[in-house]
Amino acid sequence: MAGIRIITPEAILSYPVLFEPRADKKGNLKYSCALVFTAGTDISAMMQAIEQAAIEKFGDKAPALLKKGRLKSPLRDDWDEKGYPEDSIFFNARASRKPGVVAAYADPRTGKPAVISDPDAVYPGQIVRASVTFYGFDVEGNKGVAVGLNNIQILRDGDRLDSGRAAQDEFDAVAPAPDLSDLDGDPLADLA
Repeated sequence: MAGIRIITPEAILSYPVLFEPRADKKGNLKYSCALVFTAGTDISAMMQAIEQAAIEKFGDKAPALLKKGRLKSPLRDDWDEKGYPEDSIFFNARASRKPGVVAAYADPRTGKPAVISDPDAVYPGQIVRASVTFYGFDVEGNKGVAVGLNNIQILRDGDRLDSGRAAQDEFDAVAPAPDLSDLDGDPLADLA
């Protein structure tokens, strides 16, 4: 699979499976996510990459076949069924190899984006960009362009798409903080 590798524009991360793979319908372990591009996002580079991947696999007639729907495009516009922002476009990306996940800020030791290894630091709704590869497929009469997931960069927080909340955000404190001045070591450990 050669394909066309690009860095996406900013997207909303949805259904992230980035740290531990899950079995797909055929039982193969995969990493995956959906990337949601809000209305007005410039997706022209992705459109070009999809067309190039189709030509690479199916020849010069591929762009016309994509337009007619005879080749499947990875881009979806059924945002309303998924509860995504109005008029957004999205695609699903998958990989057998674990994607790298990095932050927007630099690691002070290397100067490169800091590696994120904590699954709890990643959630659906964050604003990201991704390294993806568009590639043509022809499996059992099913033909089109799919998206391989390479790596993800978390750019900033966004509104959560799931109902998850931190415990500190769920509750109000109902008692004053205890006087911890007399405790040795880790004061919170002594409270347990």
